Amino acid sequence: MRSVRNRLTWMFLLVIATSVLGTGIFVALLLKASYLDSLTDRLGKEGRLLVDTLNWEEALEKPALFQQQAIKFSRSLDARVTLIDHDGEVLGDSSKPPRELGNLKHHRPVARALQAESKGNYDSVTTHDKLYVFIPVVKGRGGDTQVLGAVRLALELETIDKSLSQVLVSLTLGLLFSFVFGAFMSSRIALHITRPIEEITQVAVDIARNKLHRRVPVKQRDEIGRLATAINRMAAGLRYQLETIRKNERRLTSVIETMESGLLLVDSEEKITLANQAIHRFFKLKGPLLNKSLSDRAVFHDLYRLYRKCLQTGEQVKEELHLYYPEERMMEANLTPIHGERGGMGVVVVLHDITAIRRLEKMRTEFVANVSHELKTPVTSLRGFAETLLEGNVDDPEMRREFLGIIQAESLRLERLIGDLLDLSRIESRKMSLDLERIGVRDLIQTVSKTVEDGMKKHELTFQIEVEENFQVQVDKDRFSQILINLLSNSMAYTPRGGEVIVSAGKEKDHWWIRVADTGIGIPEEDVSRIFERFYRVDKARSRESGGTGLGLAIVKHLVEAHEGKIHVDSQVGEGTAITLSFPR
Repeated sequence: MRSVRNRLTWMFLLVIATSVLGTGIFVALLLKASYLDSLTDRLGKEGRLLVDTLNWEEALEKPALFQQQAIKFSRSLDARVTLIDHDGEVLGDSSKPPRELGNLKHHRPVARALQAESKGNYDSVTTHDKLYVFIPVVKGRGGDTQVLGAVRLALELETIDKSLSQVLVSLTLGLLFSFVFGAFMSSRIALHITRPIEEITQVAVDIARNKLHRRVPVKQRDEIGRLATAINRMAAGLRYQLETIRKNERRLTSVIETMESGLLLVDSEEKITLANQAIHRFFKLKGPLLNKSLSDRAVFHDLYRLYRKCLQTGEQVKEELHLYYPEERMMEANLTPIHGERGGMGVVVVLHDITAIRRLEKMRTEFVANVSHELKTPVTSLRGFAETLLEGNVDDPEMRREFLGIIQAESLRLERLIGDLLDLSRIESRKMSLDLERIGVRDLIQTVSKTVEDGMKKHELTFQIEVEENFQVQVDKDRFSQILINLLSNSMAYTPRGGEVIVSAGKEKDHWWIRVADTGIGIPEEDVSRIFERFYRVDKARSRESGGTGLGLAIVKHLVEAHEGKIHVDSQVGEGTAITLSFPR
């Protein structure tokens, strides 16, 4: 496709060529006509001069003089001279003998010349190769005139053409130079006109390629300048609009990708057009989902069923899904139909992970059941022994003392259970505040060891404290003592007689730690992750025999987290357990 510049250049060249050619032809014709008129006028004047010079009456007396005069005047005028009498007979001719020409009266120009009534008039005739001028020879003046004959002057047009050719060569060279100069100027003019258009076109192409920083230089305030200004304003507006769209798109993408809920957008052809990271996390998916069919993935089987139901009914569908793969989850699925998705109806799928909620509900149910069970046992014992004593069926003082001891023990167990429940409730509700103070680790452990020392001796356990340096830590002394007492109580409960319990502590560059290790029965691997749940017991019989409430490790977990610490459990069945608490320094 030819450019505008080439088309303008060729248009200018065509106009210039047409103008030059037309001007050349017109000037050539004008020059020829002017030259002929000038030559005719010269021949007419020379012919009149010849008529005035020639003594026609004297020559009539000597006819031979006409031939001599014709040749003489022909040499002087550089033209053919023919002398004709009033009857049309040729008296003399500079080119041919007179008798060869015959009578010329039947020639119209000759006839008009012989009929002239005054001097000075002449007539001219131009043929394809000659120019003739006829001058009458008139005697007398006024109304008394007599035509004696006529003089014919002839000039070959070949001579005229030679003269004109020289002029035409000069004219052609001038016109050719004008054409070349016009072509150069037309090219420059076309370049001057089209260069801003080319710049505007290139900027428009760059804008279409998202190079919105490009601008057209505005050099003039004409139509092209106003067009460039409009392009620049359009580019600035597009840049602002695209930046706004991209900013909103980034915000929307950030919101979608950081949602805890899964989001899927499925079109009418079952193709997934949007899927956030939560979907990949829920279903452990790798690779892109976009433009993939919803029915291609087996993990979406239940979702596909709800999707078909939503499309068929055209109404919102809400249902709870129980997923078992890749891990057990409880999901709340909300499917809403949307119109205009690729010319049909699409579906927006929102998945809420309610596993934790259902687990908490289950834990609450289990907690109520466990609390009821834990309370029921001592209350039943208290009621049974109290009723026995009130009925007076026990006369033996030793038996009464034994019953009263059991009532006291169950009361203390009930008191500990209620106390632990209150502590746990207070800790979990975050209403408990820590009274932090700096204290030496060895001093803290030794204070606690005095509390459990009698229990260790009673269970015939070896109790050791391994602390190389009494470094300072910042803790709530009472709450931390509660942590250690609960851990040591567990070790005593699950370590057979003759076993060993060791408490050690140390510090690293960015944290310090304290460890309670024993040589007890250990914890099965499948139970390690659950020992910090409320009322969870690995060995329920041994726990109840020790008087435990099943809430000690749950309290430990919350108190450690309140101190911004972490818990790590190492245990092997039959070899013992080591619980390590680490805290930032």
